Amino acid sequence: MTTPAMLLLDQLTRYSGSWPAESTTTSDFLTFVSSHDDAFQRSCLIGHVTGSAFIVDPTMAMTLLVHHRKLDKWLQPGGHCDPGETALTAAVREALEETGVSATALSPVQLFDIDIHAIPARADVPAHLHYDARFILVAEPGITAVSHESHAVEWVSLEEALRRNPEESIARMIAKARALSATEALFAAPS
Repeated sequence: MTTPAMLLLDQLTRYSGSWPAESTTTSDFLTFVSSHDDAFQRSCLIGHVTGSAFIVDPTMAMTLLVHHRKLDKWLQPGGHCDPGETALTAAVREALEETGVSATALSPVQLFDIDIHAIPARADVPAHLHYDARFILVAEPGITAVSHESHAVEWVSLEEALRRNPEESIARMIAKARALSATEALFAAPS
């Protein structure tokens, strides 16, 4: 039986071959998941795996962002894994819960991006790291719903997304989406 950790380790290994410039982050992510049996659980106080969804429209010109209430930033939807969930399952579930949008993974077996970021201490939760496994999801722009975790949910152009959050983490996903869109356009172009 394949566990969520085994699946993620396989995905990370494949990711490392596709994105050698991110080798340090990939290595740190692999080390964390392989050395913590509870890597997917919030009870792992030094950090845990989370799943995020970079949702794009079918043309890959727009993305769906949430204005995160606690962090006061525009971000992709995502969050903690429930017991037994894979990172992709968590990403799809969190996307629906946070935006009201049902989205489909462009590739259910391939990571789109990874990120390791610090989460500040809050009440009874110490500062810790999120080992964020990110997947690209596709949905038609339409009606959204704002959850209790956000101030707003909005479809925006990739340019506007970068204006709202110019952090490297967002810029990297936008660059990957643009490259993927260009590749997809090449395959669709008549010969």
